[in-house]
Amino acid sequence: MRTVNLPTDLLRTFITVIEVKSHTRAADLLNRSQPAVSLQIKRLEDLVGYKLIRQKGRTMHVSEKGEALAMHARQILRLNDIAMGIFERPDAEANLRIGLPLDYGVRLLQNEVTTLLHDNDALRLTVNCDLSRNLHEALLRDELDIIVALYQGGTPQFLVQQWREQPVWVGATDMSPDQFDDLPLVAHPAGCVYRQRMTDALRSVERGWRVVFSSPNIDSVQDAVRDGLGFTILTTPTTQQGMRPIMSDEGLPALEPLRIGLFYRQTRLGSWGNLVAERLTQTIENVLTYPPKTGVHHNSS
Repeated sequence: MRTVNLPTDLLRTFITVIEVKSHTRAADLLNRSQPAVSLQIKRLEDLVGYKLIRQKGRTMHVSEKGEALAMHARQILRLNDIAMGIFERPDAEANLRIGLPLDYGVRLLQNEVTTLLHDNDALRLTVNCDLSRNLHEALLRDELDIIVALYQGGTPQFLVQQWREQPVWVGATDMSPDQFDDLPLVAHPAGCVYRQRMTDALRSVERGWRVVFSSPNIDSVQDAVRDGLGFTILTTPTTQQGMRPIMSDEGLPALEPLRIGLFYRQTRLGSWGNLVAERLTQTIENVLTYPPKTGVHHNSS
């Protein structure tokens, strides 16, 4: 099989077009003519042998192959830009909009972002902490530039890197699941991936349950568990003293791993954005119980 090299200029044009959903707007951003942008997309499609973008009237559709290529393309462009950053001066300043998940390691991620701000006077960040589902929606509405968020699976738009993390059942140190007919649950609001994991697992073994406490705030969920209101699932970054893991022989069902993703708009990144993305990546990988998944892998609010 012959080796085909993917030119970064074609990949950058492809990513820009699908992010701004317009050949004309992409041409303005890339300082090229609209016909030149269309020609580059055609060259990339000829190179890979598949249609990547389809236009129906004013609506742009990215094909399944195009979505798969987009994730790899963002990784390639990120590595290219990091490598070139060795030889370039950083942007004079940057204004980036960052989204951090309330439902996964928010304190660790927030501390890392705060350290970056303190160490780099030219960096300006607006940080939004919310449930992963809301962060995804804000990214799609172009209200955020970079997010860390849980997701359900597949290859969502703007996904650059993905990991798995194994959640565990936890409860207060003096509580046992066999004390209850219907398991009392402490959870984030409906739509949260953690909540969905819990309820799906309990349904699978026909175990009764009821939500006794609900809050979008991870601190409130942790406090409720420590206070003995009920059980929940957490991951390594969010498990605290005053809680104990529920062992597999205590009757609660096994849980599917969570998927954590780094998502961003390549067109908004720049040298400072690459730095932020790299530091967020390092922070996540420092606490993972699973190895990182950097390719497209079809295997959370």
